[in-house]
Amino acid sequence: MDYFISDSHFGHRNIIKYCNRPWSTSEEMDDGMIQCWNSVVSQDDRVFVVGDMFLCDEDAAKDIMSRLNGYKILIAGNHDSRESKMLKVGFNEYHRELAYCLGDMGNALMKHYPQPDKVTTESGYDYLIHGHLHVPPHRDGLKVNVAADLIDFTPVSRDYIIKSLVGSRSNSDSEIINLESNDEKIKLSIEIRPEDFSGTIDHIYKLLRKQWRSK
Repeated sequence: MDYFISDSHFGHRNIIKYCNRPWSTSEEMDDGMIQCWNSVVSQDDRVFVVGDMFLCDEDAAKDIMSRLNGYKILIAGNHDSRESKMLKVGFNEYHRELAYCLGDMGNALMKHYPQPDKVTTESGYDYLIHGHLHVPPHRDGLKVNVAADLIDFTPVSRDYIIKSLVGSRSNSDSEIINLESNDEKIKLSIEIRPEDFSGTIDHIYKLLRKQWRSK
């Protein structure tokens, strides 16, 4: 069985306060999340970690990884930039982003950051499995957010992902982003749903940077 989770932040004491997690210390949090993980994941399962697994030193990360069941595949987040370190602490694979087949439903892109649905479909994918955002919505349009805080700190199964996304294509409104430019100004017009705001802003930044560089 395949499972998915992101943004566990093992070893990160301040995340308890930032996200109102139900533990008093990072040690309690780590032990609790390991129990959650192993309650569903066996040694024969695969777990896709969609970024930001740790904020702790290498020895602590190795110890945590040794206690977690399964074949562990990392899709790098903003705290996982060093591939050599991530493989050294115990990940079996390291990717910047990764495609995942959802059977008859099509293909999902797994990457840490959210993005507008239109970017996902124009990139040749049907859905996006992401993390990075520790707050709802858990499922939005063609996106499903597997951040630990939204899934009770327990990896969710492939079947769960499919059920979460059923019907999402018919309910998803495409974002409209138009850029017009001249020698002095760039005019931006945008039409999105409020829940797409965070991913869209990241996409707009990339568009604007590309536009300015072409000048």
